[in-house]
Amino acid sequence: MPAAPLIWINGFPGSGKLTVAKVFKQLTSDDTIILDNHQLIDPVEARFPRLHPEYQKERHLYRQAVFKEHVYNKANLSKIVVFTDFQSNNELGRDTATEYKICAMESGRVFLPVYLICDLNTNLKRVNTIERIDSGTKKLTNVELVKNLRWKCDLFRFDDCPGLTLDSTGASPLEIASKILDFVESSRSTP
Repeated sequence: MPAAPLIWINGFPGSGKLTVAKVFKQLTSDDTIILDNHQLIDPVEARFPRLHPEYQKERHLYRQAVFKEHVYNKANLSKIVVFTDFQSNNELGRDTATEYKICAMESGRVFLPVYLICDLNTNLKRVNTIERIDSGTKKLTNVELVKNLRWKCDLFRFDDCPGLTLDSTGASPLEIASKILDFVESSRSTP
């Protein structure tokens, strides 16, 4: 039986990535591992501030450890692994995103990038919800910072593999998660 896919959901902070991933997990009868980007960021940031010279190196090392535990681990090969992320189209973003693609290839998984977008007003409302503010993570809740990111950054997208772009502006998490599930199913039927 082939290994289950690795889904990489890339989107701006507050675009709904984790919410959609949780609904996706419900649709797959919990046969899915979700690794939210804050599970990969917050443990490193607890030891190194973002501007520390070792921060990116430690993020890379921690990602590799997470890959080993959840993606390469033979006990998990039958489970779909979903990562949420925010990578912009710059050298660091491209390099980081490529780590996920390489990990999928090396573990025998199909790599399925999903780009989750929403309009600016929706994005700013979501960033400022009480649930997000009280999430217990270091999720970005600064509306002005998100505006700045949206103005200055382009979301990274792979040119060399098929991906799925979904707009969550007027769609429910169930609608978005269902489209991702369709994407997974179509990848399984494509040689």
